[in-house]
Amino acid sequence: MRLIKMFLFVITGLAIMLTMIGLVIPSSVKISRGIIVDADSVKVYQQLSDVKEWGQWMPWVTADEGALVQTSPVTNAPGAFFKWKGLNKNNSGTITLLSLSPNMVTTKYELKEMNDSEGGFRIRTLPNNLSQCEVQWFMEYKLKWYPWERFYGIFLDHIIGSSFDKGLLELKNYLEKNQNTNS
Repeated sequence: MRLIKMFLFVITGLAIMLTMIGLVIPSSVKISRGIIVDADSVKVYQQLSDVKEWGQWMPWVTADEGALVQTSPVTNAPGAFFKWKGLNKNNSGTITLLSLSPNMVTTKYELKEMNDSEGGFRIRTLPNNLSQCEVQWFMEYKLKWYPWERFYGIFLDHIIGSSFDKGLLELKNYLEKNQNTNS
């Protein structure tokens, strides 16, 4: 009986300690990646503000050739959505446009097995070269109070950030390829 009480005391103590440590970890994670694109900001904005174009570079879709993609009837206004379901890879999600301006596209992310979050794209023309711009893809991911979720948040920048890196590189290649064919 004494061993059982000691075991329960230790387990309870560990649970309290993990919860206390989890409460010290921040409640949100900001993920951000950027890239320089050899295209003017108007072309970049046109690509990012129209969800029907996203299938060309969205990393969760391009990584799965059989992914099923659906877009809203109106594709370039707040409320427009880009939805996918992977066939070969186990991923799915919906990204919805929240607001559009020439230098910012804000979005809502609903990714499989993750909390909903907000983010988007910032577009900034480089001051010394008007034919180049910087594209930043960002997300703020809100974590619940659960200790295991807070610990998971420590790794989110690596998990989501690598997808952002891949998507930005594919966006850059797509825009620069189309820029050269249209010139």
